[in-house]
Amino acid sequence: MEHEIINIKYTLKARQLLECFDRNLQRLQDQGPDPDESEAGTIDLLSECLEEAIENGTDPADLQSRAQQLAQFAFDRGYSQHEVEELLTMRPNPNGKRPT
Repeated sequence: MEHEIINIKYTLKARQLLECFDRNLQRLQDQGPDPDESEAGTIDLLSECLEEAIENGTDPADLQSRAQQLAQFAFDRGYSQHEVEELLTMRPNPNGKRPT
């Protein structure tokens, strides 16, 4: 019987990123941005959380519902189709994996 080796560091990092995503998207939906917060900046940060989760081993298919939630939130905030597509497009990291 073969055993799959799980990289705990990356698995935990991905889980933390998704918890951060969930918490912050819910906060934006419930109460809007904090007075000193850029909503667009936080939306970009949420997109980066999804990217980094993929880089840390999360199957992109497992992120579909979160990506849909982010897209719907961005549309509700007046983002254009092009802006939402850009938001959900992974950008190459020139240095390989992001620092953990």
